[in-house]
Amino acid sequence: MGTLRITGVIELEQFWPINDSDADTTKIKLTVGDNSFEYRETGATVFNNTFVFKDAVSRGSISTPVIKTSKRDGVQTITVRLQGVDAPELHYKAAPLKNKPDITPAQRAAFNTLNVERRQCFAESATVGLFNHLKQFTNNGVVVVVFESEVDKPFEVVDTYGRFIGNIVVNGDRDINTWLVENGWCSPAFYTSMSNEEIDTFLKAWVKGKKIKGRTSKSISKAASTFNWDLIYRRPGTIQNFMVGEDKGKTIMPKIYRRQVAWMVAKKAKVISAGTSFKAQLKKSPDQLILLNDFLTNGPTASKVYALDDFISIDNKILKNPEEFVFQEKPGTLINSNGEKITTW
Repeated sequence: MGTLRITGVIELEQFWPINDSDADTTKIKLTVGDNSFEYRETGATVFNNTFVFKDAVSRGSISTPVIKTSKRDGVQTITVRLQGVDAPELHYKAAPLKNKPDITPAQRAAFNTLNVERRQCFAESATVGLFNHLKQFTNNGVVVVVFESEVDKPFEVVDTYGRFIGNIVVNGDRDINTWLVENGWCSPAFYTSMSNEEIDTFLKAWVKGKKIKGRTSKSISKAASTFNWDLIYRRPGTIQNFMVGEDKGKTIMPKIYRRQVAWMVAKKAKVISAGTSFKAQLKKSPDQLILLNDFLTNGPTASKVYALDDFISIDNKILKNPEEFVFQEKPGTLINSNGEKITTW
């Protein structure tokens, strides 16, 4: 495996409650320049500049430029998905209903009314915890960081939503990803794109994190039928003097929570029947996964593949812990400005 390295800065003002970025990290913006991207080939000792991402478009679940350029001031940013990390959702709502003839206008209206941005317990605390951690490395309101990812091909570093997948390091050796897990703010989240060594690092961090009281790690629930309708996203500017821990409570695995929201809202809006189980709902659009021990022993191609609903009971209980799942990464494609696939550096 070679290594992609991206040097940039994180502006702390992007985080909640000042703005809307969160510890879930799918919305962390890393400000970059044309010379920020470097790649080191497998076996090499020197990094060289690479420009393959300039004007590149990711085509997967959505089609989007991987480097966003502000029309206002020309600032370039990338969106990072921190590898190995799944934090409580700060502001999530279900995808809009598809245009299907069997959905009535009344059902659609009810769904849209109910489908507001929702949050999980500890989502606010995890975000502020990360903010406070990064603040100690601040210089003039920004933190200089290095993003790194072990990949062979350019398209391997970008997910189906155009986000760069990897680790962010501050101050030379402080890894944000493992810090979040070992401090109990996030549970591990494993994908088939990860190596055994990368997974092992997070498992060791999780041993520490899940022992910390008053954090996400000690509050994980397996009851998918439990849902708090009052946990609504509190927008920037509406909260004063937030205290870490004041949003404590039970929380289910965030990846499963996102599917739970869609299920709960659809039931309440009567888009699906009130008796539809979570298991039955998940079967309609199954997430594929491998169990951790099988993956570590046999790898992604020789392991048995399951659907997420295989591990949800008929009474809506989650049958495994977050670290026992290795989800299959959804493929994406990188296209250059000429419409050609990007396969080399």
